[in-house]
Amino acid sequence: MRFSPDDVVCRVALNLGWVRTAEEALRAWLPLVSELRPVSAQFEAAGPDGLRRGYLADLLVVFPPPEGGTTEGGTAEGGTARDRLLASVGELARRLDLDPAAFEVDEDGLGGVLNVKDEQNGSPYGAYLVLALTGADPLNPEGEQADYDDTGEDLL
Repeated sequence: MRFSPDDVVCRVALNLGWVRTAEEALRAWLPLVSELRPVSAQFEAAGPDGLRRGYLADLLVVFPPPEGGTTEGGTAEGGTARDRLLASVGELARRLDLDPAAFEVDEDGLGGVLNVKDEQNGSPYGAYLVLALTGADPLNPEGEQADYDDTGEDLL
């Protein structure tokens, strides 16, 4: 998936450990998914031998650049990429009932992580991890994997 260099792309990991069925999990997440309108969503049951219980979701949410695009060295509103990152993640964190101040920005100021270490402080949607990166998917910053026609025998 391709993103604009000015998009703030967030991966949101959710876990509802108290639900017993996929239907319960999807009903609990439906208002959030409807509001955030992720470009990608994955839902699955937590593995029986894993650290998590219940059901898991992974949402890929994109915050596009502000209306009018960006200007040299910043956004149309005059802020920097870091300001835009913090504003977008802050908005998302508040929507998830998480503390935006817990977001740790990387040294470049283009990405970061909000990790809920204590599940008691998590959101009602079970959000426990938010990864953010400007212009790329935080889990795949280099883009999609290439498809090769060759069998790869020469690599063995």
